Amino acid sequence: MTEPDALFCRLDQRNRIVGVGGAWDRFALDNDGAAVVAARVLGTDLFVHVGGEPTRALLDTVLWRVRHAGRSVVLPFRCDSPDRERHMEMTVEPEPGEGILLAYRLLRTVPLPLAAPLRFSASGVPRGRMLFRCSTCNRLLRDGVWCEAATLDDLPAIPIAVSYGVCGECRDMVERLLPN
Repeated sequence: MTEPDALFCRLDQRNRIVGVGGAWDRFALDNDGAAVVAARVLGTDLFVHVGGEPTRALLDTVLWRVRHAGRSVVLPFRCDSPDRERHMEMTVEPEPGEGILLAYRLLRTVPLPLAAPLRFSASGVPRGRMLFRCSTCNRLLRDGVWCEAATLDDLPAIPIAVSYGVCGECRDMVERLLPN
């Protein structure tokens, strides 16, 4: 993403989405995100669009700390497409009236080494096929260990149900970066 392709989201003091911009709609549509184009998210609570209670709790902590410290924080994360790792960063910046600006920037992309891209589904998949995925680094939890999907050779080609959480490494990294 070049600078004109930067994405941003503005929140009011109650975490309602009051503005989006940059290439928001194009990014959403290019990534099977018709449900999150501007017309569908404006006026909604940010947390309605965030999967997994651990992810929502960590994001709530980030927003609270930025508001109360009055200082920005830059957090790295991955937002993969079906065929590429997308290494990104999110700048969380306080705005007047306890608003927040979330600005997203693509740092680099790397081709995923999988022969067939994984497809994740929030529903419609048998219970036995549920995996937990870190919403920050995108690793999957398997047998108590967070691993890159590429290292798991027994993942099926059919959609995999996923529940989002935050691995311990990512939670600790976010905590270290947050203002006091």
